[in-house]
Amino acid sequence: MKKILFTLILITLLVGCSKNNNNGNTIENNTQTAENTAGYQFDYQGVTMSMNDNAAAIVDALGEPMDYFEAPSCAFQGLDKIYYYSGFDLSTYPGTDGDYISAIEFTDDSVSTKEGIFIGNTRDEVIKTYGNDYTEESGSLTYTKGKTKLTFLIENNAVTSINYEFITD
Repeated sequence: MKKILFTLILITLLVGCSKNNNNGNTIENNTQTAENTAGYQFDYQGVTMSMNDNAAAIVDALGEPMDYFEAPSCAFQGLDKIYYYSGFDLSTYPGTDGDYISAIEFTDDSVSTKEGIFIGNTRDEVIKTYGNDYTEESGSLTYTKGKTKLTFLIENNAVTSINYEFITD
């Protein structure tokens, strides 16, 4: 499980290593743009998050993280950051006018997707909830909506990891 978590964190950091497609979309008072809301969203304690949202407003609304990590971005000028909250990690990449959400990774079963899926659900429950329009690779089911990939890692017919990821072109 630690290897999977390390791999997902590494992938999250590398997401920032692709072309920057920041088109200036930001949120103010948690109101999202049309591009952001076209993808899958995650709700936590009344805070709705979409990939490529302006991270400052989200981090402020979520409050103090349990932990924090930053590293120089390999693709942008600035720092890639990971904020650790109870049940999930929030990853960001630097843009020209602030940081933006690049990924959200669930760390336990205390949180669920907006559609109600959490770590521990079965493969069939995921498919019943999200449908058959997925790609399957190495035990993962990946759904794509707008600029968001939502990936469920399945082991022994149970969801062991859930990850939202911003799609860069």
